[in-house]
Amino acid sequence: MKRRTFVRNGMWVSSGLLVPALARAQGAPASPAAARSAPAVRAQTGGAAGVIQVKGTSPYEITRRAVAELGGMNQFVSRGDVVMVKPNIGWNRTTEQAACTHPEVLRAVIELAFAAGAKKVVVMDNTCHKAEDCYQRSGIEAMARRAGAEVRFSDENRLVLHDFKGEFLGKWPVYRDHLEVDKFINVPILKHHGSSGLTIAMKNLFGILGGNRGKLHRDMGENIADLANGFRSHLVVVDAWRVLVRNGPVGGRLSDVEERRTVIASPQIMHADVAAAALFGRDARQVEFLQAAHERGMGEIDIAKIALKSLSA
Repeated sequence: MKRRTFVRNGMWVSSGLLVPALARAQGAPASPAAARSAPAVRAQTGGAAGVIQVKGTSPYEITRRAVAELGGMNQFVSRGDVVMVKPNIGWNRTTEQAACTHPEVLRAVIELAFAAGAKKVVVMDNTCHKAEDCYQRSGIEAMARRAGAEVRFSDENRLVLHDFKGEFLGKWPVYRDHLEVDKFINVPILKHHGSSGLTIAMKNLFGILGGNRGKLHRDMGENIADLANGFRSHLVVVDAWRVLVRNGPVGGRLSDVEERRTVIASPQIMHADVAAAALFGRDARQVEFLQAAHERGMGEIDIAKIALKSLSA
């Protein structure tokens, strides 16, 4: 049974909330919905997942090359899949200001998903600034539509309760759009963050959440680790073309942006974030959420122990 079919038909609905019966990721899954999360932890602890880092002259081309080096999008997307592509669209900023995912990185991911046989590709985020402004000014809405994706805005009527079964993060409202898909591709931008130190793929998952996300800033590193451990990203593609190195996550000054002209791709979220942290110039052991993820057995924190392949294109 397709996962989205189970979400529509196989859960109990009460008072407008859909309550998934999810087992702990470390234990045996109790349902098809739980089975979606469990493989993420097995991949994270196995250490076999590779990380590809490509530097070049075109954000579009290096994204395609990075995915190709992982074996192609067919490794992650099957014919007939409904695919959620989750960029960072959180802020009313331009591409040059490097607060949101680069539209050309997003275009490459969308096109590759369709080429692999995706039935539908959805692009969506729960923004911090006004959604319409963020989607438009970032260039992401126009690019996603041209590439054939369905662009959605977060709708509070579609919030459901998801149990992350974490040490700090338990049940929390999630936009059901992210649950009613077959595959989830996480496409963050690498940048500085005043509260979490960095924001990459694990922190990008804040965009699937509703509710008062400000409450999660207490014990933020622990909550980010629980979030990423309780919700699977089938593929991570990190945009590090232009990197906001100071005054993140909002930024605004071009003097705070440096060109790194790089994309990092991996099916393993923690290893993608560790590699991105190294590219930023930060030891992952100094990043609270990566240390918390490592303590949960989600992967290696030592970049030297990660199978990282660096290329120029």
